[in-house]
Amino acid sequence: MKKKERSEKTASAIIEAAFLTIADHSLAHTTTALISGRAKVSKPLLHYHFKTKEVLLEKVLDKLLDRLLEIPMENFNKSASPFEEIKGIFQKYKHTIVNEPALLVVFYDFWVYSIKRPQYLAKISQRFLGFRSYISQIVNDGVQKGVFSSEKSHMLPPLLLSLLEGASLQLISDPEAFNMDLYQYMALDAISSIAGKKPTA
Repeated sequence: MKKKERSEKTASAIIEAAFLTIADHSLAHTTTALISGRAKVSKPLLHYHFKTKEVLLEKVLDKLLDRLLEIPMENFNKSASPFEEIKGIFQKYKHTIVNEPALLVVFYDFWVYSIKRPQYLAKISQRFLGFRSYISQIVNDGVQKGVFSSEKSHMLPPLLLSLLEGASLQLISDPEAFNMDLYQYMALDAISSIAGKKPTA
């Protein structure tokens, strides 16, 4: 393995170790000592790749936001109707919440952390913009095909984002008391009343 490849592999391992450390201990209690221990590297080597803890945390957030933005685009089905695509996004997020809960736990930790840190908040805002832009493409396709009404459909991207983030928070906070399947049906019903499309069970 070439030196550059080894360096990139080490940096990637440190970022992953930082993510897992945050998931286990929270941002507030994550230290470079904990991260280096988890990555099985020395602290000097960690700081060789990431000069400060803040630099490393920004890289963790970048990777996290990239992954979250990938979720709605996974297994995109060109033959599916626009409404079925939106329904599928709910299923993808449900799968993520159940199978990759650390993603959302760490994301919300960063969200709180970003309130007084503009550079982090800007990154998170960009992720929301990316999500809304993707949904806007689906909505515009639906309007062009006559599936969605053009009158109110422009509100679907922010509405869908709010519904998904709300579901994520509740499933993380109180999973036993939250019925995602029922929530999904009711959410899609609300979306359909705006879009002009009735949901199917």
